[in-house]
Amino acid sequence: MGYRTIANLGANAMPNALVAAAAEGLPSINRRQVLHSLAASSAVAAALVAAIPAAPAAEHLDADLFWLDQEMAEVEAQMNRANNACCRVSRKADKLYPPEPAAWKERRMPDDLHEMTGGMLVRDLAFPEKQPAPLRDFHRAREEQRAAHRALQDAFVDKVAEINRQAGVDAAEAVYSARSAEFYQVGNRILATPAHTLEGILVKLRAADRMGCNSADKNDALMSIATDIRHLAGEAT
Repeated sequence: MGYRTIANLGANAMPNALVAAAAEGLPSINRRQVLHSLAASSAVAAALVAAIPAAPAAEHLDADLFWLDQEMAEVEAQMNRANNACCRVSRKADKLYPPEPAAWKERRMPDDLHEMTGGMLVRDLAFPEKQPAPLRDFHRAREEQRAAHRALQDAFVDKVAEINRQAGVDAAEAVYSARSAEFYQVGNRILATPAHTLEGILVKLRAADRMGCNSADKNDALMSIATDIRHLAGEAT
């Protein structure tokens, strides 16, 4: 699970409590609150706050991006809390897991049976009825051992799944998955919204950073442009 490294809720947390806590939803945010919050870090936003009593036409050209930026920050905080809850519950569940079965090791064929196979026609090797009895017995015993080991593995997986359900891991993962989906939905809305000013472009760059979209592996040119924009905006990296 990615969030465990990625990405591994309190010790007494219960699934219903987790779901209820995560279901509180985003706080009520309006456009005026967002613009007020930007005043502390942006001279442009400060001018917008002064213009709030005026008609809606006085809003910044990228007011929608400012609102989405604030919304993404709120959703990201909820996603991080859900991730931390997953890690706590997972650590609790890990302590209850039974020992995992040893890895399957193929039984080695004895030398005398190898000699038997060497004396057979290749086309007959796939047909048990055409194999010598000792060779058939060896293959049958090996398949029975493999089936027994597979049954141990299945039992282990079932027990782990039961422990996860009882400890609240499944519920915590569902909450994290929902918050993560909301996070990327808001981020994609930001990237799909045209920016009209440098401040709006910075919002889009910030969203790309949060989502891990900025990688120099295949888009060195775009990364260079993004760096220039940050320098021009006074946010040198």
